[in-house]
Amino acid sequence: MALNPFSRPTKLMSFSSILLLLAMLMPLAKAQSPRETTIVLYLQDLASGPDATVVPITGIQGKPQSFTSFGTIFAVDDIITETPDKVSAQIGRAQGILVASSLSGSNVHVSMSLAFTSVEYNGSSLEIQGISRQFERYKEVSVVSGTGSFRYARGYATLETVFYDNKTSYSIIRCTVRLLPNSQ
Repeated sequence: MALNPFSRPTKLMSFSSILLLLAMLMPLAKAQSPRETTIVLYLQDLASGPDATVVPITGIQGKPQSFTSFGTIFAVDDIITETPDKVSAQIGRAQGILVASSLSGSNVHVSMSLAFTSVEYNGSSLEIQGISRQFERYKEVSVVSGTGSFRYARGYATLETVFYDNKTSYSIIRCTVRLLPNSQ
């Protein structure tokens, strides 16, 4: 008489084999789960005066050049510090462009490199891009790439103005970057 492949001992054996295989693979799945890395840094942003770090470079002729005036393009070269204190350790520069990209003046498109000069990440950079909704407390943009220590980076960054002096147009922006591990 031929053996029935669906007999009770075979079913029990294959079920227990599957359970054993799953038990062996579980630690591997946990070991490979992504672990988020968080980096908090501060942009020292000055929009007026001879030492301005964000300046309008062009706009629509006959319209004011401002963050709420559609079509205005700004160049940025902000100092990045470890803490909100202006004199804390400089760890890099935030360099790029901002474009007032909505007719209503509510959004600015951000395309910026966070270029690190600190010992830990010297020569590395993160590339951030996206829409900054100016009138929201937290603005979220994408981390689209990176170099050096951040090669193949992906994640997002939140931008929050933690200090603003209207008289001098000086602001401190907390940039919280959340990264998934690179996929090399």
